[in-house]
Amino acid sequence: MVLTSRPHGSSSLLSSRLPRRSILAAGALAAPLGALGLSSGTARAADASFGLTPVEGSPWYDPALRSVDFRFQAEGIQVFNPSVRVTLPESYDSSPDRRYPVLLLLHGGFGMYLSWSGPEHGNAIELTRGHDLIVVMPDGGGGSFYSNANHPLPGREAAWETFIMDRVLPFVHANFRTDPARMAIAGFSMGGWGALALGQRYWGHFRSISSYSGPSDCNPATVDGLGVAAIIWAGPAADYMNYPATANPPGSTWGGELYPEIAKGYNPMDNIEKYRGKRLFLRAGTGDILSAFAPLSGDQSLLLDELRRNGENAWNSAQEAVVHATNDRFSAALDAAGIEHDYVYHPGRTHEWGLWRDSLEEDLPGMMACLEA
Repeated sequence: MVLTSRPHGSSSLLSSRLPRRSILAAGALAAPLGALGLSSGTARAADASFGLTPVEGSPWYDPALRSVDFRFQAEGIQVFNPSVRVTLPESYDSSPDRRYPVLLLLHGGFGMYLSWSGPEHGNAIELTRGHDLIVVMPDGGGGSFYSNANHPLPGREAAWETFIMDRVLPFVHANFRTDPARMAIAGFSMGGWGALALGQRYWGHFRSISSYSGPSDCNPATVDGLGVAAIIWAGPAADYMNYPATANPPGSTWGGELYPEIAKGYNPMDNIEKYRGKRLFLRAGTGDILSAFAPLSGDQSLLLDELRRNGENAWNSAQEAVVHATNDRFSAALDAAGIEHDYVYHPGRTHEWGLWRDSLEEDLPGMMACLEA
Protein backbone atom coordinates (compact mmCIF):
# COMPACT_ATOMS: atom_id res chain seq x y z
CA MET A 1 0.00 0.00 0.00
CA VAL A 2 2.26 2.71 -1.30
CA LEU A 3 1.79 6.16 -2.77
CA THR A 4 4.24 5.72 -5.63
CA SER A 5 3.73 4.98 -9.31
CA ARG A 6 5.13 1.87 -10.97
CA PRO A 7 3.97 2.18 -14.57
CA HIS A 8 5.81 -0.89 -15.85
CA GLY A 9 6.12 -3.20 -12.88
CA SER A 10 4.24 -4.34 -9.85
CA SER A 11 1.39 -2.37 -8.39
CA SER A 12 0.15 -1.42 -4.97
CA LEU A 13 -3.27 -1.02 -3.43
CA LEU A 14 -2.66 2.44 -4.83
CA SER A 15 -1.29 0.92 -7.97
CA SER A 16 0.35 1.67 -11.34
CA ARG A 17 -0.75 4.50 -13.60
CA LEU A 18 0.15 4.78 -17.26
CA PRO A 19 1.11 8.28 -18.50
CA ARG A 20 -2.18 9.84 -19.62
CA ARG A 21 -0.67 12.44 -21.96
CA SER A 22 1.21 9.88 -24.04
CA ILE A 23 -1.88 7.70 -24.34
CA LEU A 24 -4.09 10.56 -25.46
CA ALA A 25 -1.48 11.58 -28.01
CA ALA A 26 -1.71 8.09 -29.45
CA GLY A 27 -5.29 8.86 -30.50
CA ALA A 28 -3.92 9.86 -33.88
CA LEU A 29 -3.33 6.16 -34.52
CA ALA A 30 -7.01 5.41 -34.19
CA ALA A 31 -9.94 6.64 -36.25
CA PRO A 32 -13.13 8.54 -35.42
CA LEU A 33 -16.12 6.22 -35.20
CA GLY A 34 -18.05 7.99 -37.92
CA ALA A 35 -15.32 7.32 -40.46
CA LEU A 36 -15.38 3.57 -39.96
CA GLY A 37 -18.84 2.65 -41.19
CA LEU A 38 -19.56 0.66 -38.04
CA SER A 39 -23.01 -0.57 -37.20
CA SER A 40 -25.40 2.18 -36.18
CA GLY A 41 -25.44 0.91 -32.61
CA THR A 42 -21.70 1.49 -32.35
CA ALA A 43 -21.48 4.64 -34.44
CA ARG A 44 -24.06 6.47 -32.36
CA ALA A 45 -22.32 5.60 -29.11
CA ALA A 46 -21.76 9.25 -28.18
CA ASP A 47 -25.44 10.22 -28.50
CA ALA A 48 -27.00 9.68 -25.07
CA SER A 49 -25.39 11.91 -22.47
CA PHE A 50 -26.28 10.81 -18.89
CA GLY A 51 -24.23 13.78 -17.69
CA LEU A 52 -21.35 12.89 -20.02
CA THR A 53 -20.12 15.21 -22.79
CA PRO A 54 -17.50 13.66 -25.12
CA VAL A 55 -14.52 15.97 -25.60
CA GLU A 56 -13.43 16.99 -29.09
CA GLY A 57 -12.10 14.02 -31.04
CA SER A 58 -13.87 11.47 -28.84
CA PRO A 59 -14.83 8.68 -29.36
CA TRP A 60 -12.07 6.72 -31.09
CA TYR A 61 -12.19 3.17 -32.37
CA ASP A 62 -9.23 0.81 -32.66
CA PRO A 63 -10.30 -2.25 -34.68
CA ALA A 64 -7.18 -4.20 -33.73
CA LEU A 65 -8.18 -3.90 -30.09
CA ARG A 66 -11.94 -4.18 -30.75
CA SER A 67 -12.23 -1.14 -28.51
CA VAL A 68 -14.01 2.21 -28.47
CA ASP A 69 -12.40 4.86 -26.26
CA PHE A 70 -14.29 7.86 -24.89
CA ARG A 71 -13.08 10.90 -23.01
CA PHE A 72 -15.71 13.00 -21.26
CA GLN A 73 -16.45 16.15 -19.44
CA ALA A 74 -18.46 14.54 -16.66
CA GLU A 75 -20.86 16.05 -14.17
CA GLY A 76 -19.47 15.49 -10.69
CA ILE A 77 -15.85 14.97 -11.79
CA GLN A 78 -13.57 18.02 -11.62
CA VAL A 79 -10.20 16.37 -11.01
CA PHE A 80 -9.65 15.54 -14.71
CA ASN A 81 -11.72 14.59 -17.76
CA PRO A 82 -12.25 10.85 -17.28
CA SER A 83 -12.09 8.20 -19.99
CA VAL A 84 -13.73 4.84 -20.63
CA ARG A 85 -12.74 1.95 -22.89
CA VAL A 86 -15.50 -0.32 -24.23
CA THR A 87 -14.11 -3.55 -25.71
CA LEU A 88 -16.48 -5.41 -28.02
CA PRO A 89 -16.67 -9.12 -28.83
CA GLU A 90 -15.53 -10.23 -32.28
CA SER A 91 -19.10 -11.04 -33.30
CA TYR A 92 -20.52 -7.62 -32.38
CA ASP A 93 -20.91 -6.14 -35.87
CA SER A 94 -21.74 -9.43 -37.58
CA SER A 95 -24.60 -10.18 -35.13
CA PRO A 96 -26.67 -6.98 -35.17
CA ASP A 97 -29.64 -8.53 -33.36
CA ARG A 98 -27.65 -9.98 -30.49
CA ARG A 99 -27.30 -8.52 -27.00
CA TYR A 100 -24.26 -9.24 -24.89
CA PRO A 101 -23.44 -9.57 -21.19
CA VAL A 102 -21.21 -6.92 -19.63
CA LEU A 103 -18.08 -7.10 -17.48
CA LEU A 104 -17.30 -3.94 -15.52
CA LEU A 105 -13.53 -4.25 -15.05
CA LEU A 106 -11.93 -1.90 -12.49
CA HIS A 107 -8.32 -0.75 -12.27
CA GLY A 108 -6.15 -0.42 -9.19
CA GLY A 109 -4.90 2.67 -7.42
CA PHE A 110 -2.79 5.07 -9.47
CA GLY A 111 -4.39 3.23 -12.40
CA MET A 112 -6.46 4.37 -15.33
CA TYR A 113 -8.92 3.11 -17.89
CA LEU A 114 -6.18 1.44 -19.96
CA SER A 115 -4.49 -0.35 -17.06
CA TRP A 116 -6.10 -3.68 -17.89
CA SER A 117 -5.41 -3.50 -21.63
CA GLY A 118 -1.67 -3.83 -22.24
CA PRO A 119 -0.16 -7.33 -22.56
CA GLU A 120 2.50 -6.43 -19.98
CA HIS A 121 -0.25 -5.44 -17.55
CA GLY A 122 -3.72 -7.00 -17.48
CA ASN A 123 -3.85 -8.29 -21.08
CA ALA A 124 -7.65 -8.12 -20.88
CA ILE A 125 -8.05 -7.52 -24.63
CA GLU A 126 -6.47 -10.88 -25.46
CA LEU A 127 -7.84 -12.76 -22.47
CA THR A 128 -11.42 -11.84 -23.38
CA ARG A 129 -10.96 -12.72 -27.06
CA GLY A 130 -13.34 -15.53 -27.96
CA HIS A 131 -15.76 -14.62 -25.17
CA ASP A 132 -19.08 -13.06 -26.19
CA LEU A 133 -18.74 -10.26 -23.68
CA ILE A 134 -18.66 -6.45 -23.69
CA VAL A 135 -15.93 -5.23 -21.32
CA VAL A 136 -16.26 -1.75 -19.80
CA MET A 137 -13.06 -0.29 -18.32
CA PRO A 138 -13.62 3.17 -16.79
CA ASP A 139 -11.36 5.63 -15.06
CA GLY A 140 -11.97 5.47 -11.33
CA GLY A 141 -9.59 8.08 -9.94
CA GLY A 142 -6.12 7.51 -8.58
CA GLY A 143 -7.20 6.50 -5.09
CA SER A 144 -10.97 6.76 -4.80
CA PHE A 145 -11.52 3.14 -3.78
CA TYR A 146 -14.62 3.55 -5.96
CA SER A 147 -16.46 5.79 -3.52
CA ASN A 148 -17.52 9.36 -4.10
CA ALA A 149 -15.38 11.97 -2.38
CA ASN A 150 -17.83 13.03 0.32
CA HIS A 151 -15.59 15.85 1.56
CA PRO A 152 -13.92 17.33 -1.56
CA LEU A 153 -12.36 20.76 -1.70
CA PRO A 154 -14.55 23.40 -3.39
CA GLY A 155 -14.42 22.98 -7.15
CA ARG A 156 -12.82 19.53 -6.92
CA GLU A 157 -15.77 17.18 -7.08
CA ALA A 158 -14.72 13.55 -7.42
CA ALA A 159 -17.93 11.51 -7.49
CA TRP A 160 -16.36 8.35 -8.91
CA GLU A 161 -19.02 5.93 -7.73
CA THR A 162 -21.73 8.08 -9.31
CA PHE A 163 -19.66 8.48 -12.49
CA ILE A 164 -19.38 4.72 -12.99
CA MET A 165 -22.73 3.46 -11.75
CA ASP A 166 -25.08 6.31 -12.74
CA ARG A 167 -23.34 7.71 -15.80
CA VAL A 168 -21.01 5.23 -17.51
CA LEU A 169 -23.12 2.08 -17.21
CA PRO A 170 -26.38 3.75 -18.37
CA PHE A 171 -24.42 5.36 -21.24
CA VAL A 172 -23.06 1.98 -22.31
CA HIS A 173 -26.45 0.27 -22.02
CA ALA A 174 -28.10 3.00 -24.10
CA ASN A 175 -25.51 3.02 -26.86
CA PHE A 176 -24.29 -0.56 -27.18
CA ARG A 177 -26.22 -3.80 -27.47
CA THR A 178 -25.88 -4.92 -23.88
CA ASP A 179 -28.06 -7.11 -21.70
CA PRO A 180 -28.25 -5.20 -18.39
CA ALA A 181 -29.64 -8.29 -16.65
CA ARG A 182 -26.35 -10.12 -17.25
CA MET A 183 -23.50 -8.20 -15.68
CA ALA A 184 -20.32 -9.05 -13.80
CA ILE A 185 -17.90 -6.84 -11.90
CA ALA A 186 -14.21 -7.56 -11.30
CA GLY A 187 -11.02 -5.70 -10.43
CA PHE A 188 -7.53 -5.91 -8.99
CA SER A 189 -6.13 -4.33 -5.84
CA MET A 190 -8.14 -1.12 -5.26
CA GLY A 191 -10.39 -2.37 -8.07
CA GLY A 192 -10.86 -5.67 -6.25
CA TRP A 193 -12.11 -3.71 -3.26
CA GLY A 194 -14.29 -1.73 -5.68
CA ALA A 195 -15.77 -4.92 -7.14
CA LEU A 196 -16.64 -6.22 -3.67
CA ALA A 197 -17.96 -2.85 -2.45
CA LEU A 198 -20.01 -1.90 -5.51
CA GLY A 199 -21.07 -5.51 -6.04
CA GLN A 200 -22.93 -5.53 -2.74
CA ARG A 201 -24.02 -1.88 -2.80
CA TYR A 202 -25.68 -2.42 -6.20
CA TRP A 203 -26.86 -5.91 -5.40
CA GLY A 204 -29.36 -6.15 -8.26
CA HIS A 205 -26.85 -5.17 -10.95
CA PHE A 206 -24.32 -8.01 -10.87
CA ARG A 207 -24.57 -11.78 -11.06
CA SER A 208 -20.83 -12.34 -10.62
CA ILE A 209 -18.37 -10.49 -8.35
CA SER A 210 -14.60 -11.06 -8.59
CA SER A 211 -11.72 -9.65 -6.58
CA TYR A 212 -8.06 -10.22 -7.40
CA SER A 213 -5.80 -9.11 -4.54
CA GLY A 214 -8.53 -6.81 -3.30
CA PRO A 215 -8.77 -6.16 0.45
CA SER A 216 -12.07 -7.13 2.02
CA ASP A 217 -12.08 -5.45 5.43
CA CYS A 218 -11.34 -1.85 6.46
CA ASN A 219 -12.29 -2.16 10.12
CA PRO A 220 -9.25 -0.85 12.04
CA ALA A 221 -9.94 -3.26 14.92
CA THR A 222 -7.34 -5.56 13.32
CA VAL A 223 -3.83 -4.64 12.19
CA ASP A 224 -4.53 -5.49 8.56
CA GLY A 225 -7.90 -3.71 8.64
CA LEU A 226 -6.14 -0.66 10.06
CA GLY A 227 -3.74 -0.71 7.12
CA VAL A 228 -6.62 -0.83 4.64
CA ALA A 229 -8.49 1.97 6.43
CA ALA A 230 -5.37 4.15 6.44
CA ILE A 231 -4.75 3.75 2.72
CA ILE A 232 -8.39 4.52 1.89
CA TRP A 233 -8.07 7.68 4.00
CA ALA A 234 -4.87 8.65 2.16
CA GLY A 235 -6.14 7.57 -1.25
CA PRO A 236 -7.36 10.88 -2.74
CA ALA A 237 -3.79 12.21 -2.63
CA ALA A 238 -2.87 9.72 -5.37
CA ASP A 239 -4.26 12.16 -7.94
CA TYR A 240 -1.64 14.76 -6.96
CA MET A 241 0.91 12.89 -9.07
CA ASN A 242 -0.87 13.79 -12.30
CA TYR A 243 -3.28 16.56 -11.32
CA PRO A 244 -1.71 18.60 -8.48
CA ALA A 245 -3.90 21.63 -9.17
CA THR A 246 -7.20 19.76 -8.87
CA ALA A 247 -6.60 16.73 -6.63
CA ASN A 248 -8.16 16.36 -3.21
CA PRO A 249 -6.26 15.86 0.07
CA PRO A 250 -6.35 12.78 2.31
CA GLY A 251 -9.62 12.33 4.14
CA SER A 252 -11.72 13.59 1.24
CA THR A 253 -13.42 10.25 0.69
CA TRP A 254 -15.12 9.59 4.03
CA GLY A 255 -13.80 12.36 6.27
CA GLY A 256 -11.10 12.57 8.91
CA GLU A 257 -11.95 9.37 10.79
CA LEU A 258 -10.53 6.04 9.65
CA TYR A 259 -13.79 4.13 10.13
CA PRO A 260 -16.78 6.47 10.03
CA GLU A 261 -20.32 5.16 9.73
CA ILE A 262 -20.33 5.66 5.95
CA ALA A 263 -17.43 3.19 5.62
CA LYS A 264 -19.64 0.37 6.86
CA GLY A 265 -21.82 0.69 3.78
CA TYR A 266 -18.80 -0.17 1.61
CA ASN A 267 -16.88 -2.61 3.79
CA PRO A 268 -17.39 -6.18 2.50
CA MET A 269 -17.06 -7.64 6.00
CA ASP A 270 -19.99 -5.52 7.18
CA ASN A 271 -22.23 -6.70 4.35
CA ILE A 272 -21.78 -10.47 4.26
CA GLU A 273 -25.45 -11.26 3.56
CA LYS A 274 -25.44 -9.21 0.36
CA TYR A 275 -23.15 -11.77 -1.29
CA ARG A 276 -25.68 -14.56 -0.87
CA GLY A 277 -26.83 -15.89 -4.23
CA LYS A 278 -23.96 -14.29 -6.14
CA ARG A 279 -21.08 -16.00 -7.87
CA LEU A 280 -18.18 -14.77 -5.73
CA PHE A 281 -14.59 -15.33 -6.92
CA LEU A 282 -11.64 -14.34 -4.70
CA ARG A 283 -7.95 -14.72 -5.46
CA ALA A 284 -4.89 -13.50 -3.55
CA GLY A 285 -1.29 -14.32 -2.80
CA THR A 286 0.36 -14.56 0.58
CA GLY A 287 3.41 -12.41 -0.07
CA ASP A 288 6.99 -13.66 -0.11
CA ILE A 289 8.88 -11.69 2.50
CA LEU A 290 11.80 -14.15 2.75
CA SER A 291 12.58 -13.90 -0.95
CA ALA A 292 12.15 -10.16 -0.85
CA PHE A 293 14.93 -9.93 1.72
CA ALA A 294 17.21 -12.45 0.03
CA PRO A 295 20.93 -11.75 0.54
CA LEU A 296 22.44 -9.24 -1.86
CA SER A 297 25.05 -10.45 -4.32
CA GLY A 298 27.79 -8.14 -3.09
CA ASP A 299 28.47 -6.94 -6.63
CA GLN A 300 28.67 -3.16 -6.16
CA SER A 301 27.60 -2.52 -9.75
CA LEU A 302 24.33 -4.33 -9.04
CA LEU A 303 23.80 -3.16 -5.48
CA LEU A 304 21.42 -0.25 -6.16
CA ASP A 305 19.33 -2.29 -8.59
CA GLU A 306 19.09 -5.13 -6.08
CA LEU A 307 18.17 -2.78 -3.26
CA ARG A 308 15.44 -1.21 -5.38
CA ARG A 309 14.14 -4.57 -6.54
CA ASN A 310 14.20 -6.07 -3.05
CA GLY A 311 12.49 -2.98 -1.66
CA GLU A 312 9.70 -3.24 -4.23
CA ASN A 313 9.35 -6.97 -3.64
CA ALA A 314 9.15 -6.44 0.11
CA TRP A 315 6.49 -3.77 -0.28
CA ASN A 316 4.44 -5.85 -2.70
CA SER A 317 4.75 -8.83 -0.37
CA ALA A 318 3.63 -6.76 2.61
CA GLN A 319 0.61 -5.52 0.69
CA GLU A 320 -0.38 -9.00 -0.39
CA ALA A 321 0.03 -10.27 3.17
CA VAL A 322 -2.49 -7.63 4.28
CA VAL A 323 -4.88 -8.60 1.48
CA HIS A 324 -4.49 -12.29 2.33
CA ALA A 325 -5.29 -11.69 6.00
CA THR A 326 -8.46 -9.75 5.20
CA ASN A 327 -9.57 -12.33 2.65
CA ASP A 328 -9.00 -15.22 5.06
CA ARG A 329 -11.25 -13.48 7.57
CA PHE A 330 -13.81 -12.60 4.88
CA SER A 331 -13.90 -16.19 3.59
CA ALA A 332 -14.36 -17.51 7.13
CA ALA A 333 -17.29 -15.14 7.65
CA LEU A 334 -18.85 -16.25 4.36
CA ASP A 335 -18.42 -19.89 5.39
CA ALA A 336 -20.02 -19.21 8.76
CA ALA A 337 -23.00 -17.64 7.00
CA GLY A 338 -23.29 -20.55 4.56
CA ILE A 339 -22.58 -18.33 1.54
CA GLU A 340 -20.96 -20.07 -1.41
CA HIS A 341 -17.77 -18.56 -2.76
CA ASP A 342 -14.59 -19.58 -4.57
CA TYR A 343 -11.52 -18.48 -2.60
CA VAL A 344 -7.98 -19.57 -3.41
CA TYR A 345 -4.75 -18.03 -2.17
CA HIS A 346 -1.42 -18.71 -3.82
CA PRO A 347 1.54 -19.12 -1.44
CA GLY A 348 4.44 -16.89 -2.39
CA ARG A 349 2.54 -14.79 -4.95
CA THR A 350 2.73 -11.06 -4.36
CA HIS A 351 0.86 -7.89 -5.34
CA GLU A 352 1.69 -7.97 -9.04
CA TRP A 353 0.32 -8.13 -12.56
CA GLY A 354 1.18 -11.78 -13.13
CA LEU A 355 -1.22 -12.84 -10.40
CA TRP A 356 -3.98 -10.58 -11.70
CA ARG A 357 -3.64 -11.75 -15.31
CA ASP A 358 -3.73 -15.36 -14.15
CA SER A 359 -6.76 -14.64 -11.99
CA LEU A 360 -8.74 -13.02 -14.81
CA GLU A 361 -7.89 -15.89 -17.15
CA GLU A 362 -8.99 -18.45 -14.55
CA ASP A 363 -12.10 -16.45 -13.72
CA LEU A 364 -13.53 -15.93 -17.21
CA PRO A 365 -14.97 -19.42 -17.93
CA GLY A 366 -16.94 -19.52 -14.68
CA MET A 367 -17.99 -15.90 -15.09
CA MET A 368 -19.28 -16.57 -18.61
CA ALA A 369 -21.15 -19.69 -17.45
CA CYS A 370 -22.85 -17.58 -14.78
CA LEU A 371 -23.75 -14.80 -17.23
CA GLU A 372 -25.04 -17.22 -19.86
CA ALA A 373 -27.15 -19.30 -17.46
